[in-house]
Amino acid sequence: MMTKTSLVLLFLMTTLQITGCGKETDPKIAFESGDYETALNLWIPLAEKGNPEAQNYLGILYYLGLGTDKDYKQALEWYERAARAGHPDAQRNYGDMINFGRAGLKKDNKEAYKWYFAAAQQGNEKATRQIEVIAASGNLSPNQQMHAKIAANEFIMDEKKRFTSHDTYIDR
Repeated sequence: MMTKTSLVLLFLMTTLQITGCGKETDPKIAFESGDYETALNLWIPLAEKGNPEAQNYLGILYYLGLGTDKDYKQALEWYERAARAGHPDAQRNYGDMINFGRAGLKKDNKEAYKWYFAAAQQGNEKATRQIEVIAASGNLSPNQQMHAKIAANEFIMDEKKRFTSHDTYIDR
């Protein structure tokens, strides 16, 4: 014969097992465990409410076709929203879209440099390497690089990480 305590414990264990069989509710955990469709469905409402991390993840899912069809235009849209909100990984991803001419974009070294710089200033090391590649290519003059850095300031959230120039000869 079971005691009340034993019955309560049995009930709790059964309830936990049943609820543990449900779908994941954390989009990051769903993404990292490879359940991309669930991650997509969980990220969408967050992204639509303006969450930059969710927007970046949606960009990744659409770009790679994970849990949905590949769609560079959707990826571009979500990356841009998150990039403009100051998300460094999205800024690098958006810079890649521009740098490599994805989603029908014309390749633009100065615009890509701007987004890479914003991302790099906020700690994205991959963006730092892309800046070096563009600078070494010779396709962007030092003056163009400086203007791109100044333009990037709008998307660098921490004022201390923004680019400042003491040059007085810069022509806008």
